[in-house]
Amino acid sequence: MKDSKIIPENINLFHINILESDITDSSKPDKLNFDLNVAHNILHNLKDERVKIGLILNIKSKSSGNEFKALFNIDFHYKIKDLNHFYEVEEDANIVFSGMFISTLIGISFSTARGIIYQRLAATNMKNIILPVVSPSKILFSKKN
Repeated sequence: MKDSKIIPENINLFHINILESDITDSSKPDKLNFDLNVAHNILHNLKDERVKIGLILNIKSKSSGNEFKALFNIDFHYKIKDLNHFYEVEEDANIVFSGMFISTLIGISFSTARGIIYQRLAATNMKNIILPVVSPSKILFSKKN
């Protein structure tokens, strides 16, 4: 697993499912300062070589005078050729995926989510919000406090 090279052409993002899109618009279209929280989950079907990355993105205003919020829950479904190159089965039968592989899928998913969210916010007073570029490994290894 450690030596497996990720070949972009072997990654097929075949379905995106927006499970939740809840936007509470800002009353004032001035400068929007916001916090972004991202959570993720990972599911897999080894037999069919499929991986699902679920992202929950929570955007909230920093100031109380111009409150807005948006919550998005989006699933990204991937078909991976030669998926068995990217995981190991431990003695206790737990599946452990390569961190680089999962970071790659999270990066693709987050980047795609940025575009979806930009489009969804375009018709609101939050139209100037562009989510920052975030390191996929920071998302992968982040811990809830």
